[in-house]
Amino acid sequence: MNKAFFVTIFISIVCFSTLLAQNAIYNVEFIPKELLENAGSVIRNSEITFSVKSKSKAELTRKYAITIFHESHLKNAAFREFYDRFSKIHSIRITIYNKNGTEVKSIPKSEILDLTGFTDNVLFADIRQKVWDPDCREYPFTVEYTYQESFNGLLSFPTYALLTNYDVSCVKGKFVVNLPGGENLRYITENTDVEPSLTHVGSGVEYQWTFGNVKAIRNEDYDEGLMEMTPIVRIVPNDFEMGGFEGKCNTWEEFGNWIYSLSTDRDILPEKTIAELKELTKNAANNTEKIRLVYEYMQSKTRYVNVVVGIGGWQPIAAIEVDNNGFGDCKGLTNYTQSLLKAVDIESVYTLIKAGDHARDILSDFPSSQFNHAILCAPNSGDTIWLECTSQRNPFGYLGSFTEGRTALLIKKDKSKLVRTPALTINENLRIRKAEIHIDGQGQASAIIKNKYQGSYFDNMLGTYYLEGKRRMDQVRNNIHIKHFTLDDQNYEIMEHASDLPFFIEKYKITTNQYVKKMGEKLIFDINFFNTKVGVPSPINNQESDIQLLYSYTNVDSLIFNIPIGYEVKSIPSNDSLISDFGDYFTNYKLEGNTLHYIRKELVKEGKFSSSRYNDLRLYLKEINAADNRKVLVMPIE
Repeated sequence: MNKAFFVTIFISIVCFSTLLAQNAIYNVEFIPKELLENAGSVIRNSEITFSVKSKSKAELTRKYAITIFHESHLKNAAFREFYDRFSKIHSIRITIYNKNGTEVKSIPKSEILDLTGFTDNVLFADIRQKVWDPDCREYPFTVEYTYQESFNGLLSFPTYALLTNYDVSCVKGKFVVNLPGGENLRYITENTDVEPSLTHVGSGVEYQWTFGNVKAIRNEDYDEGLMEMTPIVRIVPNDFEMGGFEGKCNTWEEFGNWIYSLSTDRDILPEKTIAELKELTKNAANNTEKIRLVYEYMQSKTRYVNVVVGIGGWQPIAAIEVDNNGFGDCKGLTNYTQSLLKAVDIESVYTLIKAGDHARDILSDFPSSQFNHAILCAPNSGDTIWLECTSQRNPFGYLGSFTEGRTALLIKKDKSKLVRTPALTINENLRIRKAEIHIDGQGQASAIIKNKYQGSYFDNMLGTYYLEGKRRMDQVRNNIHIKHFTLDDQNYEIMEHASDLPFFIEKYKITTNQYVKKMGEKLIFDINFFNTKVGVPSPINNQESDIQLLYSYTNVDSLIFNIPIGYEVKSIPSNDSLISDFGDYFTNYKLEGNTLHYIRKELVKEGKFSSSRYNDLRLYLKEINAADNRKVLVMPIE
């Protein structure tokens, strides 16, 4: 054999060995054992490089690989990235590897779908998404995908969150940001003490955060939410341009000025509408009455649709268009209502807010685009009125749990500032249930029930209130947790009482033949007629994260039990009085002849507590659970 042959063989062996080594990086045996604890999937690599070119242009490159161990985590391997007219996704490569790290499939472009980014309540939208859903069934396997995204408009920079799902760990992560010369990056980190390394590259500067061997976070009953626990890096531009509108966001005043500029000359109304408004409000007793009339006028003329086209994701539809067409999104309807009020000489302020049940509040010391909704603020002689303009159902002046108790940005030229919307209190989030229950000697029970729903409970009942016929009654039955009941549909009633603290009153009758247990001549029934459940956390695993109770609320059950003639209650439980940092719980029993009165009152207090209080919370809830499971014995009179 000649020398050239040996050289060829050697080069082939080296190349083959290199290829094996590259594939072997995804061998599941290389995952550190500590990262398998509580993990159904493991991120092998999460790498983002974001390069800013100018105030309106940037490029992003992402490389991501995740190993899936069982079917419940299959969704974590899906590829789903959104884009719009200001961004473009390209150069997508998706590759699947088996447990040994050997490539088994490269996904063709034809299998990567291009779909709309919205489904419900959207009239116009240019937000789309690239989607690929895995169909692998041989576990474990690894999916690696890479892609590039180019931006032609920058209101915000990408946020890097290391873990985006519970029960997922991460081997390594890297976030790189490249800025042109002379610029400093404004950033904030959460849930990590990792600081960036800085490197000067030509006339620019590179920031780099690196993470390694981050364990999975368990989904716990009372945790704060994943985004309060996973490492996060947030970056924002100092100067930006979006759709031809230039802006700054070093301060809330600067960001507010940009939002304000988007509404310039978009408050014009037809003369006919202005004349209608003046006629409508000419006899209003005061400004509050005038605002109410205008708000209800807006509700009667419009409906909510989502419009997300170009700068329309941030700029409101012109008031005259909303007036002519009768629809708009939150921005358009809020701007329209503001324009209506201006026509009758009422000042109001366009307001941005982060909306949604359990929505995380904004970072008030980090001026940037953090909002997803618009509402209207109407100052009124020290008694501020808040208006949710997207709902044709909300009572006047009521925000509800969707936006209550949040930090919001009032938009005024050169005077934008953060404020707090009013929060529903423990006494305002109220559910009161009253029932008079008749029990006969055969163990049959019938009850007349009257419920009051207020605050967040009112919000929960809105959907039921606006349903009709069978759909409504099916929902009503789902809301009743009494065992084996029959509901009298014909006599069901629900009435709305509209105000700035609205409530529903619900009335119905039920019968049940399994609530009372008959043992010979004895009758036994649970005092917990409504089958109220208080979950007790597991004693096996202590909570690792801080304990978060999200809402304050009050529940009151007031029950009257009518015992059959010829029977008597042999004994009644003692009254309960439990006081804790987590809430309070009281019961009261009173026997008057053949009538047993029972009152149950539970107050839950919003708050954040150390994980060391987990057993305290368990014991408190366990005592409530025991009290709720008490029984009453009824026997014939001797």
